[in-house]
Amino acid sequence: MKYAVFSDYCDAGQSVFDTYEEALAEYNERINEDSWNGVDAYLCVVIDEYKAK
Repeated sequence: MKYAVFSDYCDAGQSVFDTYEEALAEYNERINEDSWNGVDAYLCVVIDEYKAK
């Protein structure tokens, strides 16, 4: 299972993590960092992964 943290700004700014703890740390940094304030952030489970060939 993987976890994604992203924002809904014009550039999605997504990051994908292997563990919930890593994703939660990124999420907490985004919601508490001045440069991210005012931009909604989300933490979600990746239910499927697409790999381009």
